[in-house]
Amino acid sequence: MKPAQQKQKKANPHCPVLGCRTKQPHADDPIVKGMIAEFGPPSKMVAWVRAAIVELGRSISRDLAEGKYFAWFTRMRQLEELYVRTLYALFIATDKELHHIISGDTPNGLAGYYRAVNKLVFEGRGLLLDDQPGLSYGTFKPMETLHDGAHVSFKAFLTVIGMKKNPEFLPSPQTYVQHLVTYCKYLDYMEGMFNAGKEKKHVLDGVINLHRPASYWQEQQTKAKAAAAAQAPAT
Repeated sequence: MKPAQQKQKKANPHCPVLGCRTKQPHADDPIVKGMIAEFGPPSKMVAWVRAAIVELGRSISRDLAEGKYFAWFTRMRQLEELYVRTLYALFIATDKELHHIISGDTPNGLAGYYRAVNKLVFEGRGLLLDDQPGLSYGTFKPMETLHDGAHVSFKAFLTVIGMKKNPEFLPSPQTYVQHLVTYCKYLDYMEGMFNAGKEKKHVLDGVINLHRPASYWQEQQTKAKAAAAAQAPAT
């Protein structure tokens, strides 16, 4: 007897995102139309997202500074999801996908957006889906930890308890704030480029460069020096 096969998700004629159950094109929904007008222009989307990250970041960072670790942990995914979803919406989504994202209809999860953003923008350097060593044993994926916190699971309780017992694994408030400041600087760059009339492909090139670590640029310098030395005439 053949094992039961999972049913293939049927394509929705109104939306290209598999699993979406909308009964009409998202663009026909008057609420989505209004949101597209507000968030569709790249410079406006970036400006709103930066403002949200600043406001949320201040609140979440204050929780961390005041030792409210459970409050910090359970909201940590919000900023990561907001930033990653924005990169996907700006540089990867088609027009119809963008309508789906802005509508808020499911599926609309972080993991799917992250895989695509990690491949294109982070060039595979992102670690959210990579196994990491646990505090005492086993491994975990940071993405699963973000989900645990967002869903206030009992596993999230245990993680926070473990961090409080091992405070060396807690980020300092200063380090966390700097992480959020970096996101805002990148968003500032995007807004400036879009306001200057730059095409998305050119803005994307700059954003990819911003996310490249110092080791990448050191490697490029080493290669350039080696190439120059190889081409130099023998003395």
